Amino acid sequence: RAQREVIGRCIYGVDKNPLAVELCKVALWMEGHEPGKPLSFLDHRIKCGDSLVGVMDIEAIANTGIPDEAFKPVTGDDREIAKELKKRNHSHGYTGQGNLFGGGPADSATLAKEAAAIAAMCDDSVESVKAKAARYSKLHSAEGLYSREFTLCSLWTAAFFIPMTQENKRNRLLVTSDEFFRYLQGEELPKNLTAYVQAMAIDLRFFHWPIEFPEVFTSPPGPASTGSARRLSHGERGSDYGFDCVLGNPPWERIKLQEKEFFETKDHDIATAANKAEREKLIQKLKKSKPSLMIEFEAAKHYAEAQSRFLRESERYPLTATGDINTYVVFAETARSLISKDGMAGIIVPTGIATDDTCKEFFGDLIVKKNLAALYDFENREALFADVHRSYKFSLFTISGKEEARGSFAFFLTRPAQLNDRERVFAL
Repeated sequence: RAQREVIGRCIYGVDKNPLAVELCKVALWMEGHEPGKPLSFLDHRIKCGDSLVGVMDIEAIANTGIPDEAFKPVTGDDREIAKELKKRNHSHGYTGQGNLFGGGPADSATLAKEAAAIAAMCDDSVESVKAKAARYSKLHSAEGLYSREFTLCSLWTAAFFIPMTQENKRNRLLVTSDEFFRYLQGEELPKNLTAYVQAMAIDLRFFHWPIEFPEVFTSPPGPASTGSARRLSHGERGSDYGFDCVLGNPPWERIKLQEKEFFETKDHDIATAANKAEREKLIQKLKKSKPSLMIEFEAAKHYAEAQSRFLRESERYPLTATGDINTYVVFAETARSLISKDGMAGIIVPTGIATDDTCKEFFGDLIVKKNLAALYDFENREALFADVHRSYKFSLFTISGKEEARGSFAFFLTRPAQLNDRERVFAL
């Protein structure tokens, strides 16, 4: 019974892969099964989305609008249109009015209150689980509180991803701070634009933390409440906001599209080309030989470069979005942003988090602010990860939301049991 209660009330999860989300629910249902009780409702806590792409701070985007750098052209973008959009975006910068005069998006605190009420509902019977699901579905319907905030956050995020083409310009499917602020202040935008943005958000799985888990990141309604989502950044944290514990084994992948991997299951000749120059020639021939594959490749390349543009220019990653970005680094900064003042984050990442030049700003900030709780470095000589090269070095990396008097360290470990060896683990 306790397991079931904890799973239903304390556990949250996010994954970009829908199958992983479903498997997670199944695992939790098996772990917390109580004879005579139905399967718990978990849709409000275990969600599908891209943890790295989306809004982390509603207050910040409402104050600043869309950065001009969102309109830096990438593969597939029309440079003249990009230049025009950047100029237009700059001229519609924030005026300081926000949504003070009403008609703006749903109050974040009200959304948090409703989410908390759903979480508190009983699910001890089939009927109560259905009632909980129905109330959650109503909240997330087109007319519900969630929809408008989701669209607002997605308008801002989509500006980094919408292809800047003549077709999108002709159909008025491009977003700048002008459209964003108009929507923020309660004005309805053309339905084809909002529908396009919502479809893109679902397709690319934008994940806006403050509205997906509002009860975690938003102050509840009350005399002292401002009704706004708290700022999620690497700065100061309020002890009442954020998670107590964040755990993860984030992917260790480069953001840049790897052509060889892309064509591995799509075109054998391109995947096995002798060198990059030869691969480029074969790719260009696709325009005539396999036009649909060429369109798919260009779309994938645009997405990868747009994702890189988002990571570098959205201001969500002030410390890690530098150089040749690897996902584990930005996941580390995300984990830090998600914990409360008294929370902790534990992730498995390459030891480069402490030694690589591109990580120095992030790691240095952890040291200066005394937020590094532990770094336990392993070599993969004994194949702790069977699919990772034996010479690869990775670490159990623990971040604290509060100042730690000392951090715990160990290096060149090959087995977890060595963490019990006092001669190998030391404090600084």
